[in-house]
Order: sequence, then C-alpha cells, then structure tokens
Amino acid sequence: MAMTTSETILQTLKPGDLEELASITAKPCVSILMRTHRSGPDTQQGSIRLKNLLNDASKKLKSLDHDDAILDQVKEAARVSNFWQHQGEGLAIFVTPDECQMFRLNREVDEIVHVGETFLLLPLIREQGNRDRYFVLSLTWDEAKLYQRRGESLELIETDSLPAKFNDLILPRDPEVSLQNRSHQSIGNAGGSSTAMFHGHGQGEDKIEADREHYLSLVGEEVVGAMYNTGLPLVVVATEEVNGHLRAVSDVSVDAKVGASPSQWSEVELRDHAHKAIAPILGAQHDKFEDRFGTAVAQSKGSSDIADVLDAAKNGRIDTVMIRDGARELNRVNQVVIETLRNGGDVFSKLNDGSSEAAEVAAIYRF
Repeated sequence: MAMTTSETILQTLKPGDLEELASITAKPCVSILMRTHRSGPDTQQGSIRLKNLLNDASKKLKSLDHDDAILDQVKEAARVSNFWQHQGEGLAIFVTPDECQMFRLNREVDEIVHVGETFLLLPLIREQGNRDRYFVLSLTWDEAKLYQRRGESLELIETDSLPAKFNDLILPRDPEVSLQNRSHQSIGNAGGSSTAMFHGHGQGEDKIEADREHYLSLVGEEVVGAMYNTGLPLVVVATEEVNGHLRAVSDVSVDAKVGASPSQWSEVELRDHAHKAIAPILGAQHDKFEDRFGTAVAQSKGSSDIADVLDAAKNGRIDTVMIRDGARELNRVNQVVIETLRNGGDVFSKLNDGSSEAAEVAAIYRF
C-alpha cells in the first residue's frame, strides 16, 4: 500500500539520509531527478517537467510489469499550488510501493528517471558531501548572521538567538539609559564600509567595551552550538577588529576569514567572498585523499578499476571512494555508492576535470 499524499513531505537532505536511502531495496525503486527554480514565474515550469518525467516513469514501470499507481502520490503532491514555490535548484523524488520521499536540492541535477531495485543516489553525492559544505558567519558590531553553504547557495541558520541585531542581545543595564548607534568610516577598512559605534550617555568606554564583548560572547555560543558535531569548517566575514574581539571572548574555531565588513554586500557577494577564502582548505582535503590513494595503491589497498572497486564495495572493503562527476557508467558507479554507504564507507565526488582518461572511481580499501 502506497503512502498517502499527506505523508509525502518536501525535505532537505540531512546527514544520514543517503545511508537510509541506500539501505532500501524494493521492486520497484523509482528515482526521479529534475531541475527546479527557487522563485519567479519559472517555478511553474516544474509542473510541466514533472508531468513529462512521470509519464516516462509510468512507461518504464509498465515495461517491467510493475503497477504505475505508485506514482499517484507524487502527482497529488505536485498539484498543490504552492508546491513549486518552496523549491531549491533541484528536486529528487524516491518512490517504492510503500513510501515516497521528496528532497529539495541546492544544486542543479540532470533530469533523469531510473527504475530498479535500489535508488539512483549518484547525483546526490555532492549535495550531501562535506567537502564543499561549510558555515559562514557574517558579523558586524550591528548584526550577526550564520549561514551554511550547501550547493550553490547560502542557507540562513536560525538558532535560539540568531540571526540577531546588537540590541536584540544586549539590553541597556539602566532603563533610563539609551545607547545611540551611529555609523562612521572605520579606519583602514577597505571599501569605506561602515562600522557601528555604540555610545552610552554617561556610561564611558568601559561600558561600551563590556557590551561589545558580551554581544560577541553570546554570538560565539550560538555559533558553537549550531556547528556542534557537524565537522564542517567555518568562515568568518568581519573586519579585523571585530574578528579579533570574537577570538578573544569566544571558543569559536575559525578555519578561514574574510577581513572586511559584510554590511554592504549582497548574499551572492557574501557567498563568493567566503568561498574564495575557504577554497584552499577544501582543495587541501582533496589533495590529502590523492596522497592517501597513492599510498593505498602501492600497498595493494586501493584501486580505480570499476570492476575491482564494485567487488570491494559489495564485500564491505571500502573505506573511502571518490566518484568523478559526470560518471559515464551510471549503473555500476551508482552501485558502488549504494554498497559503500550500506557498509559504512565514505563517499565523495570530485569535479570533472575534462579529461576523458580520468577514472570513474578511486577507492581506498580497509583491507
């Protein structure tokens, strides 16, 4: 019995979701992937695209003597008028006779319909891979916002206190005292961006400094809590002055920084500046795998031969496997992904470098 539409909820991929999807075996497993739009009139094109993909899925199911009625729950969900108003860059739909799961993606994916006994997870490896995910803290004396980079976009993280303005976190100690906030050009701040100075009537510089330290300490606690147990790096975007004070009063571990005020930047500009700062660190992670892989091959504990890697995956021997984006051998590489995830291995993808000779996979074995 298929799930009802009310149980079909649009989700965002979370840690562990790919492993859960990889564990499912059914006859049939239907995977539908498509591009979507976040906003604007183009969002309604999704309905037409999905209708065509569902027709394709129906034909494939019937050709394999499966009942295409399992697609009805997807059709009903897509008829809801605001369904297409809450999308990302892509949509992944996974259907079996017993359940339907839909995931909003932060990356564009090629449109594809796959019917088999397992789901097509290969296109989602970059979506969930930690190697291009990280946090971005946008911080000024006025405001603090925490984002997570997923795919091509920044997602605003909401905690108990963030995002927040300075005055949301720091209230006047004396109800009769009001802090006046004025902007001025901070000395040595590139681009002429403004920094807020808080002046208390009769409070003195010590009061201002104490309030600022308290503000940054509270921000730091929220950031540490939001990042706990994620293993993701952090980019702090702030002036050198603000960043220095943050380090002094909090336990926030900063992996990269952008020494400028983000107050005048758009979200796209913030994303681009942050990515430029963190890119060398992300690249170093990939280089570390290359070094490990070379050592593993020399010790007969690694391979880039697809047949050998698939056999190792089925036998639970893979520690880490790198998948090349745009893999040509879709079914076999997808099976490597499925078996590796089922056996607790690590899977990540590498951008296609354009070489026709590059291996589809590269795996480091446990034994």
